[in-house]
Amino acid sequence: MLLLDEPTASLDPDTGDLVRSWLERYRAQSGCTILLASHNMAEVERLCTDVLMLKQGRIVDRGSPDDLLTRYRQENLEEVFLDIARDRKHGVPA
Repeated sequence: MLLLDEPTASLDPDTGDLVRSWLERYRAQSGCTILLASHNMAEVERLCTDVLMLKQGRIVDRGSPDDLLTRYRQENLEEVFLDIARDRKHGVPA
């Protein structure tokens, strides 16, 4: 199991991509579980199969990236994150 907290924060885009690619290869080869905390929603979308969305330290939603995109009717997880942070329900302001 790998426990990662913002693994590519402060890295330039090229190095961040190298780290993400390495993590994908390592997971595929080893079968390890990766527990990742990140505000980089593109990274979450790329690396995660199950996502917990938190607000003020509480789990407010959970699902695969595709499930969350469908539920919130959004194109990417950053927009889902913003919907949750701004209390918008399914892409519509509350």
